[in-house]
Amino acid sequence: MNKAGLLPKLRLGIKNGGRVTPTGPHKVKIVEDKLVKKLNTEGVEEFFVRYVFEENGQRMQYDCHMKAKVGNDPHYLVQALAEVEPGEELILEMKKAGVKSYIEVTRVALGQKETVEADDDGSPGEMTFQDEPNLE
Repeated sequence: MNKAGLLPKLRLGIKNGGRVTPTGPHKVKIVEDKLVKKLNTEGVEEFFVRYVFEENGQRMQYDCHMKAKVGNDPHYLVQALAEVEPGEELILEMKKAGVKSYIEVTRVALGQKETVEADDDGSPGEMTFQDEPNLE
């Protein structure tokens, strides 16, 4: 796969029927990101951001919608990772907010955790930053 330029996917959650089960925290280093065009779940071509992470010495990729489902704003994960520098260590963890899932991003060097607050209906709302003690 590596010779062909293909990378395994970073799996933050595993689908079990109609549910997604989080796989726990993943300590990764961000290597690079780039825009890619691919088909979404409805079969429509759209832009995604492909992040390349390194976890335990292995490079993996994670694709994220470039824009939020509603409106023209960037996807919350794209916003969260916009200021992260290549080589920076992160902890990525899928969390639940009601029936929805979201990805929590912790910047290890800054001790800063980015979370998405759930709206009253259980859907993710605005992102907030919280200072956390250094995880090292």
